[in-house]
Amino acid sequence: MDLYSERDLQKNAEQMRGAAWWLGVPSLILLAALILSLIARVQWATVLITVLWGSLLIFLWSMKISPVRAYRRHLIALSRGLTRTAEGVVVSFSQEDTYKDGVYFSALILNTDAKMAPEGERLFYVDRCKERPPLMPGDFVRVTANGNFLTAWEKRAEAEREQ
Repeated sequence: MDLYSERDLQKNAEQMRGAAWWLGVPSLILLAALILSLIARVQWATVLITVLWGSLLIFLWSMKISPVRAYRRHLIALSRGLTRTAEGVVVSFSQEDTYKDGVYFSALILNTDAKMAPEGERLFYVDRCKERPPLMPGDFVRVTANGNFLTAWEKRAEAEREQ
């Protein structure tokens, strides 16, 4: 099952436009107020508006824009990079979040070695914004990944393991 599509980039662009509105509208209002305070030469109002505007910019950038931009970088990297396929047995699938490159993931560990040697374990990151694959330890799966980021998965039958 593929986890990503072109629709993901479209949704991200919509989120970015929404974040731009959250930043743009208050900034225009505060810019107008700043210009008025400069024309009227009211120093305390100019300082207050400047501090308020700076605080708003920092807050909105860190809470609204930065996460959306990080996810966009993640989506673009997945669409441009090389993918590889691996088959193996699920060793563990973490419930806790892992924060990497500004995006939250779950850690999926597969053992790709036929003899189940610990050296055959591979770590994959599963996007927390996507539906969690119903994988349990012991399941035999085929995954497609870009680097360590899971892009598709498929549960395989036990009979296919020996082939």
